[in-house]
Amino acid sequence: MDAHDGGPQGRAAIVERSAARNQAARNQAALHQIVRPALLVGAVAAAIRLVWVVVMSRTPKGLSDLTLYPGFANTIASGRGYLSLGEHPTAYYPPGYPYFLGGIQWVLDLVGLDDHLVLVAGLVQALLGGVAAAAIVVVGWRLAGGGARGVRLGITAGALVACWPNLVVHSSLMLSETLFIAVFCVLLAVLVNLDDDSGELVRARFVAAALLLGVCTLIRPQAALLLTPAIILVWALGDLGWRRTLQRALALLAGILVVLTPWIIRNAVQLDAFVPLSTNTGDNLCMGFNDDASGGFMVAEDCETGEFYVDGPEAEVRRDGENRAAAISWALSHPTRLPALSWDKVRLTYIDDRDGLRALESFGDDVFLSDSTRTAVGRLMDVYFFGVLALAAVGAVLLAPRAWRDRRRDTTALLVLAVTLAGLVVPIASFADTRFKVPVAPCFALLAAVAVGAALDRWRRPEQETL
Repeated sequence: MDAHDGGPQGRAAIVERSAARNQAARNQAALHQIVRPALLVGAVAAAIRLVWVVVMSRTPKGLSDLTLYPGFANTIASGRGYLSLGEHPTAYYPPGYPYFLGGIQWVLDLVGLDDHLVLVAGLVQALLGGVAAAAIVVVGWRLAGGGARGVRLGITAGALVACWPNLVVHSSLMLSETLFIAVFCVLLAVLVNLDDDSGELVRARFVAAALLLGVCTLIRPQAALLLTPAIILVWALGDLGWRRTLQRALALLAGILVVLTPWIIRNAVQLDAFVPLSTNTGDNLCMGFNDDASGGFMVAEDCETGEFYVDGPEAEVRRDGENRAAAISWALSHPTRLPALSWDKVRLTYIDDRDGLRALESFGDDVFLSDSTRTAVGRLMDVYFFGVLALAAVGAVLLAPRAWRDRRRDTTALLVLAVTLAGLVVPIASFADTRFKVPVAPCFALLAAVAVGAALDRWRRPEQETL
C-alpha cells in the first residue's frame, strides 16, 4: 500500500474533496454564465432611465403624494422626524419611501445641494431600475432551469423590464414604486437561490430574504403582507415537509419583525399607540368598502370621521381604527356585492398603463406636454403594457402545469406564479388605482418571457428537424 494512500477512508476523503471541488467549479461557471448578461441588461436599464431623468425631471406641483414625500424627506433630514403637514408626528404613509428620500436629502444638505432632491433622487432611482432589471435576469435564468435557455429567458424578461415605458417614467417621480420594485426583484432573486445545489438552505441568503421582505413591508405594506403567505404556501407545497416549512416560516417572520421593530417602537413613543406599519389602512379599506364604493379612489361620506391625520397623533390613530372597523363591518354585511366590486377594482387597475404619465404632469397641476405628445406617449405605454400582459397570460398558462409538476424538485415556477397572484389581489383588498399594478410588472415580464421562449422553441424545432 502506498504510504500516502491512507487506506479506504483516505481514498474516500480524496474522492469527496474532488467532487466538492468539481461542484464548486460548476457553481462558479453557472454564476459567471448569468452574471454578465444580468449586468449588461441592468446597465442598459439604468442608462435608459438616467437619460430620462436628466431630460424630464421636474419639481412636482399641487398637493399629492408627489409633493408630500419631499416634504416628509425634509423634516426627516432636518432631524425633526417624520412629521405631517400639521407638523405632528405621523405614520399615515408607510415609512420606507419617506426615509429613503430623507436619507438622500440629508446627504444633499451636507454638500450644499439641498434644492436638488428631485433630480438626485431620480438619478438614484434610475440606478435602482437597473438593479431591478438585473435581478429579474437572474430570476428568469432560474425559472428556465439555467443553461443557455435560462440565459435567453432571463435576458428577455430583464429587457422587458428595462424598456418598460411606465417603469422608465416612474424613475423620475417622487413615488415609491421604483424603490419597491428594486427591493422586490432582488428579494425574488434571493428566494429562487435559497438552496445550494445539494438542496441545503444557505443561511446567509435566507437572512437576506427575510430582511428584504421586511424592507418591502416598510415601503408597501399591502403588497408585502400578501407576499409573505404566498412564499410560505410555496414552501408548504414543495418537498420541505411541514416541520421544515414551519421552521422557515417562523424564521422569515422573525426577520421581518427585526426590520419592523424600530418603527413599532417609534410609533409607540410618538403616537402612543401600537402601529405596526401605517395609519392609512382604515382610509384605504373604507374607500374600497362602503355603500357608495365604485372600486376606485373616492372621497366617501361614510369615511369622514371629522378628523384627519394632520390633526395630530390621537386623531390619526382614532380615524384609522374607526374607518378600518367600518370597512370590515360593511364587507361582512354585504357579501353579495363583493364579487362585482372586486371585478370593478381589477378593471379600473388594469384599464391603462399611463399612471406614470399622469404623475409626470403632477396629476393635472403641471400640464406641460402638448395634447398630441401626451396622446402618442400614452398609446405607446398602453400598447407595450397590453402586449406584455397578453404574453404573460399565455406564459402563465404554459408555466402552471410545470410549476405544479416540478414543485417538489424546484419551486421557482410556482413562486413566480404565487407572487404574481398576490400582486393581483392588492387592489381587491382595498381600492383600485392604476399605480397598484406597477409593482407586479416584473412578474408579468417573467411570464411574458416564458411565452416568448416557448414561441422561439416551437419556431426552431422544425428548422432543426430539417437539418
